[in-house]
Amino acid sequence: MKIEKFKQKATICFSTEGALDVHFFLAYRAENHPGAETILDVLNSEKTFIPLEDILTNEILLIGKTEIMYVSMPSGEQVTADFEAMAIPVRAELLNGEIMEGRFFVDLPPDKLRLSDFLNYTPQFVSLWVDAKNLILNKSYILSVKHAE
Repeated sequence: MKIEKFKQKATICFSTEGALDVHFFLAYRAENHPGAETILDVLNSEKTFIPLEDILTNEILLIGKTEIMYVSMPSGEQVTADFEAMAIPVRAELLNGEIMEGRFFVDLPPDKLRLSDFLNYTPQFVSLWVDAKNLILNKSYILSVKHAE
């Protein structure tokens, strides 16, 4: 059975320091929550390789998730954050030296609301909101995180 999908544009930044503008293929109905599937859902799925469309060449590529450092979505194509969740302002340093300041929105049980809980009890890829832009970080490429002022 074929599942109907739609495309969402994003830029993938790889651990090799290259970047690629792609379309993710997302289902209209997510498996684990109401609404459409998100890029975060795809990245945190059990799939090791994910099919993406190279925007420049229109080729379909199977990309290994382990080499994705972070994903950035253009303005206007953002996923929504759960703004009911607690926001933790942070400063994250990636292995390549990039510094990113933004907010993690923590939606965990009341006894696990610390930054360390968020990083230890969430899946491999997490959303960092930088201004109004959503970045999806691979925790394997985060060198350090601290509370921002």
